This record gives sequence, C-alpha cells and structure tokens, in this order.
Amino acid sequence: MTQSTRRASTRLRTSIIGLVAVAIAAVAPGVAHAEPPSNDDFAAATAVTALPFQVTQDTTRATKAADDPADCYSWGGHTVWFSYTAPADAIVKTSVTSTSYPPLIAIYTGGRGALAPVPGGCSYDTPLLPTIHVTAGETYHFLLMDHYSGGEVTFGLTAVPPAPNDDFAAAVTSGFPAAHTADLSRASAEEGEPASSCDPDADRSVWYRYTPDRTRSVAVNAQYGQWPGVTVYRGATPDALTEVDCVPSGSALSAVFTAEVGRTYHIKVADDAVRAAWFDLRLINAPTLAPAAYARPETPSTFDEVAFHVSSGDTLGRPLVSGEVRFGDGTSAPITGDQVVHRYAADGRYQVEVTGSTSDGRTGTGVRTLTVETHDVTLSDLTVPTSARAGQTKPITVKVTNNTGYAETVELELLRQTEHGYFNRVGTLSQWVAANATVQLPFAYTYTAADVAAGKVTFQVKGNLTHRWDGDDNPADNELQATTPSVRSAATRAI
Repeated sequence: MTQSTRRASTRLRTSIIGLVAVAIAAVAPGVAHAEPPSNDDFAAATAVTALPFQVTQDTTRATKAADDPADCYSWGGHTVWFSYTAPADAIVKTSVTSTSYPPLIAIYTGGRGALAPVPGGCSYDTPLLPTIHVTAGETYHFLLMDHYSGGEVTFGLTAVPPAPNDDFAAAVTSGFPAAHTADLSRASAEEGEPASSCDPDADRSVWYRYTPDRTRSVAVNAQYGQWPGVTVYRGATPDALTEVDCVPSGSALSAVFTAEVGRTYHIKVADDAVRAAWFDLRLINAPTLAPAAYARPETPSTFDEVAFHVSSGDTLGRPLVSGEVRFGDGTSAPITGDQVVHRYAADGRYQVEVTGSTSDGRTGTGVRTLTVETHDVTLSDLTVPTSARAGQTKPITVKVTNNTGYAETVELELLRQTEHGYFNRVGTLSQWVAANATVQLPFAYTYTAADVAAGKVTFQVKGNLTHRWDGDDNPADNELQATTPSVRSAATRAI
C-alpha cells in the first residue's frame, strides 16, 4: 500500500468513527427510555388521586420484584403498580388495553410483604376485568403484570353506579317469557336480605319481580358468566318471603316452580364476590315430564326380581318425588326413591306405566312395553350303573324336562370325578327339546382300571341352553351327581 493510500484509509476510518460518535450522541437523550417505568416497584406506585383515571405507559422495560405477589398468576416478568385511597364507599371498575396481549390485573389491600387479595380482584378468575367495592379510607394496590414482552398499556379506573336492581325494592318487573342481563360485580347484599338456603355465601345479588297472568310451570336459568345461583321466593314484601326453589351458583341448573296466577314471585340472582360477573337470565316454560321405568334385566324371566329405575324424563334433571309404577299385571308400587322392584308370575308383554310428580308440581305419565320371557330346563334324573367291571361300556341316562313354552336346544356335559376330587369331561351331547316336554338322553361310559383302583366312580352332568348368551334362567336345577358304587377288575376266563 502506498503512503497516500494509507493516509486516505486513515482519514476514512476517522470519518466513520466520527459518524458513530455523532450517532451515539444523537441517540444519547433516548437512553432514559431504557430505564424501568417510574411505577415499576410497589413502593413507587402511581397514586390515583381522583376518578375517572386513565394513563398510558410503556411496560417494555418493567421488571418484577422478588416480593411481587404471585397468588393471582405467577407467570410474567413485567409489573407496574398503581394505588388508590378511596375517599368514600364506591364501586370501581378497571379497564386495560395494550398494544400486545392485555396484562393481568390483580388488586390488593395491606402493605408490602402482607398484601391481601381483594375478592374478585383478579382478572384471571373472572370473565370480566375486575370491578370491586371499595371502602372509604382503604388503600387499594393495583398490579399490572404483562405475560410476554410488555408494550404500551392504557390503564383506567372509573366509579360506576350499583346495579339498578341491586335492592329488593328496585326489583326489575319481568314479563313472560323474558330475558334479562345484569352484572353482579356491581351488586351487593342489602341489610336484612334473606340468605339462600342452597347458597348462603352469595353476597352479590340482584332482584326480579314476576306476577303471572295465568298459572304455569316456569324455569329460571342464569346463563354464561360464572353460572350464578338462582333463588325463587313467593311473596311481595321482604318480611313475607317464602323460598320456593333454590339452585346454587356454579351448577348451571334451572330453578323451577309453579307460578300461580295473581301471586307475586321474587327471583334473586346471586354469587360470591370472587365469581360475581355478568349473566343472562331466562324465564321460560318448564319442559314437560316424560317419566319412564327402565328394567334391569331388560328382558327378565319369572325367576328375576326386576329392578325398575324410575326416571322423571325431565331435561332439567328434577326427580320424581311421588307417584306410582303400574307393572301391567294388575299390581303397582308407590315411588319412594329412584328404584322399585317387582317379580312377574308369568311370561308375556306388559305395559309398564309410570305416573309421577316433581317437587315443583309438574306431573307426567309414561308407558313402556316390557317382555317377560322365561327359558328353563330341569335335569330331573341321572341314572348310572350300580356296578361295573373294567373295560365294560354301560349306558348312563339323563332325564331333561323343558319347563317353558319355548322349544330349546339343550347341551349336556358328562364329567367323571378324579382321585384328586375335580371333574374331567368324558362326553357331551346336544338335543332339541320341545316346549313343555320331557326326554331321556343317553350317554355311554367305558369303565377303566383307574375306576377299579378307586372302587367306585362319581359322575356329574351339567346342562345349559345353547344359542342363548345368558343361558338358562334357573341354573340351580341344571346339575346332578350319581355314583357307581362298585367297580371291579375285568372278569378272567377259565383256562
């Protein structure tokens, strides 16, 4: 490289270094953006002094302190804090938007190291952003935690009024059928409000009033949200309420009642502070019942105690609390639970009728056909020789009686008892037997030296019905035993 070339190269490097220095100087004022936000730590929380409040800030550089609470949700590394001291009792609604994934909101009271979560103050536990009831003089701490890389976040607090039908006296008048929507996070339990028998801890409630123009069965269902509880009362004033029906929160069940024309009913929808959220309420006609009795076994015999499982056939799941099952043979039994038992005396097709009522007053009748069919043969006699010699083949007969009105194919198995006490099969046969007939079926057995050693032979015969997966309906009479008491050696010829 020539000297002039080296000088040119040096000037170029100097120029580049100068440009880099200028560039660094140009961006130097922006270095402040690399610092965490001012409310990154609990001790430096942004104080909210008045409502409504809204602020937009960048949480990209936010960090997470080691003692930041993790009871609401532990995952995420970007947290910022806000605090608000309530000047009066109020209901405060949070809001948050973000250029990325919306951050989690968790709300606490207390001091650092001893923070207590506010019921319903975790956005992870509710389908809505938290709305909390604040108490005058209490300080509330709002933690925003970003799950991912942070970003531009807009956070707000707004005072909102109570639910318009929060109090019994302000109950919304409902028509029929009807649909209503409300937010339980803006509700409370007023002093003296009756507690629901099935959901006594539900302390966020709203009220509806319904006076039917005719008597009807009504189903009331609070859908979506967190499935709040529903309690129906009869009565027009708080001191004259009688609970008619109650379904607990979280169950997704419907309250059901018979609404009598001219009477006033009050419907309370409620949940606890953690689960309180918006819901849709429906008042509709309760479905009709379709009672039925399901038999086990499905095709019984006259030997079976038939267990009838009684169902109301109610799509709302209410059981029958009264009624009877008529078995179709002239007998019946009251419904005292979910099962009744009956035994039929004869084969046939029976119309089993169930009539019953649910606790809400609905009634219904259902009919099912039950076929009773008995298949039974009896092994009534096993005839074996009284004596035999080794090598002799002698007949063994089995008497079989078909006790029913159906032709049956009977399979017999002949077994011999060994010296060890168990039985080995020595022969089988199959025979068609007409209905209500008796037949004698033959076997033949050749006596052996082992029989001589034992001095006797005990036989066993077992019977079963082929072509029937469940076999004989009365297997107790399908087995017999008999013994040849004397077995001697084969006779010897005189020479």
